[in-house]
Amino acid sequence: MNVQVSAVTGAILPLFLILLLGVFIRKAGVIDWQTTKKLSSLLVNVTQPFLIIASFQTKITSDKVLIALNIVAASVIMHVAFSFLAGLIFKKSHKSDKATLEFGLIFANCAYLGYPVLAAVFPQSGLFYGALFSLVFNIYIRIYGIFLLNKGKKEKHAIRKAFINSGTVASAIGIFMFAASIKLPAVIFDTLTSVGSLTFPLSMIIVGSLLCNQPFKNLFAKKLYTFSLAKLILLPLLTLTVCAIFRVDKGLTYICVIMASMPTAANTAIFSELYKANSPLAASLVSVSSLFSVLTIPAMLALTDLVTTLFGS
Repeated sequence: MNVQVSAVTGAILPLFLILLLGVFIRKAGVIDWQTTKKLSSLLVNVTQPFLIIASFQTKITSDKVLIALNIVAASVIMHVAFSFLAGLIFKKSHKSDKATLEFGLIFANCAYLGYPVLAAVFPQSGLFYGALFSLVFNIYIRIYGIFLLNKGKKEKHAIRKAFINSGTVASAIGIFMFAASIKLPAVIFDTLTSVGSLTFPLSMIIVGSLLCNQPFKNLFAKKLYTFSLAKLILLPLLTLTVCAIFRVDKGLTYICVIMASMPTAANTAIFSELYKANSPLAASLVSVSSLFSVLTIPAMLALTDLVTTLFGS
């Protein structure tokens, strides 16, 4: 399995064009701070839930059951392990930055960027693999992620918000319909898909707007580059090492390394804003890690190709 670097890079570059568009329209006055906040709420409470429900409208045949279970299990293990590592790495970080840095390390851009990269590596089944991995992401980000951003705050019902919110409700609906083999009428499915597809460009426009909340010089802060090193190099290397040690199937190894190599999720900035964490820092984490990922993702996949070939995974 040889990685097509040009295809992978081509999947990443549109991310920046849309992010830059967000910066431009904010500077041009097309949207302002209040509009950005309302767009963030629209994304989290409408477009993302629609996308989640639509992603479960698929049929898993018997030959895909085992790989589906393996991907879901791998996603659970990775998210929990990354949570533990994030707590250790940022243990001594400033209180105002700690939750945002941990959130950014744990949650990767596995949908908007992960799907195209998986499709480039697995042309026939990449989107299916991505939907399975993101199943855990969509639930975990709205349980542990929201809990993390609310931790230590005196807000009432913080725990309840972590378990009962638009994302977890949408996931529960999607899982039920998936398990019961309930297929939505075409007109409803098309509506969910059309609205859900707005999530990807809308999220990057919001991140671009959030970048305008801070001085440009803040993008060169040392902690951003330390963070990117941990996010884009350390996590995928650890993932690849574990997969090699335990002789994980080659295809599953690629899926795990791809998802571990993704830059910080755009949701980091959006959720940080909604839950009153450090949203300017979060936007910087998204932009800087995404920029470096243009180089690190192809490099990590080339390394994975070498390791799996040498060790015969």
